[in-house]
Amino acid sequence: MSRGVLAGLAGALGVFTVVASLVVYMALRDWGAAWTVTGLNPFQPNVAPAVSGTPAPGDTPVPAAMVTPIPWSGAERVTILLMGLDYRDWASGAGYPRTDSMMLVTIDPITRQAGMLSIPRDLWVEIPGFPHNRINTAYPSGENNRLPGGGPGLAMRTVEELLGVPIQYYAIIEFSAFERMIDEIGGIDVLVRERIKISPIGRPSLWLEAEGNHLDGPQALAYARVRKAAGDDFGRAERQQQVALAVIDRVVGFNIIPTLVTRAPALYAELQSGIQTNMTLEQMMAFGWLAIQVPKDDIQRGVIGPPKMVGFYTLPDGQKVIRAVPDQIRVLRDEIFTQTSGLGP
Repeated sequence: MSRGVLAGLAGALGVFTVVASLVVYMALRDWGAAWTVTGLNPFQPNVAPAVSGTPAPGDTPVPAAMVTPIPWSGAERVTILLMGLDYRDWASGAGYPRTDSMMLVTIDPITRQAGMLSIPRDLWVEIPGFPHNRINTAYPSGENNRLPGGGPGLAMRTVEELLGVPIQYYAIIEFSAFERMIDEIGGIDVLVRERIKISPIGRPSLWLEAEGNHLDGPQALAYARVRKAAGDDFGRAERQQQVALAVIDRVVGFNIIPTLVTRAPALYAELQSGIQTNMTLEQMMAFGWLAIQVPKDDIQRGVIGPPKMVGFYTLPDGQKVIRAVPDQIRVLRDEIFTQTSGLGP
């Protein structure tokens, strides 16, 4: 079966869920190593006297070093562009895949507030160095033309020009890793707002009733991917954010971190091959520790969508695209990026 569409929200899962397992695994693997990295402050070793030989009776062994998280003291807002790729383009021989989903995750370290902003794939925008086109063509344009930073770099610049906000990082997470992590935390609980049909990969389709539902990994991914339902791409973007928040509820509310700790080596091995990002592992961990300090109520959410922020337009060749309404998009941008900032606009 075709790999289909990656869920962009998997990046949020990596931020809020995987961080604990990565931290513990790296601490055990590199016990006593000094951590140095530029940018976000990661972890610093709290060095204790080294233990040599067999401790005397009654003495307590002391490890050579204990790696502990330290708070990030920087004031700059951190923003990550999460992208899902449409691998049907590979299957059809069309070349590099387009982005099927885009979501910005941003955190202000001063106010400890965060935001999630979803961008529709058919939004008609100016792509730096290229004619106007759908925003989902920025990634393959960067890859095909071998631009500096490739597809992710051009996608980041395109979104920066659209919104007028700086983006430091990107992340693309393989959906199989997303399914595995959902199963690892015992599934998630979501409140389905209206009856909807989902099609988990490799399983029969099923209907979710308009009520609370407990979803395993394949079901959660299928729920996030549904497009042929009320709201289409805009409704799907909201469901992706809903699933991301459900992951946070599960990890924090059910104290899943100890379970992730015991599974850290295996999870790290899987995630290492399923993540594409310009963040170092240390930066991911530091950002994750920053992220888990954000209360759920302090996470602002938004989708660039109708009725005010976009209009629907048909090109001369008959293709349908989404036309941006810049003034209204800026209002939503300011709600997510300015009102949650300690430094102002």
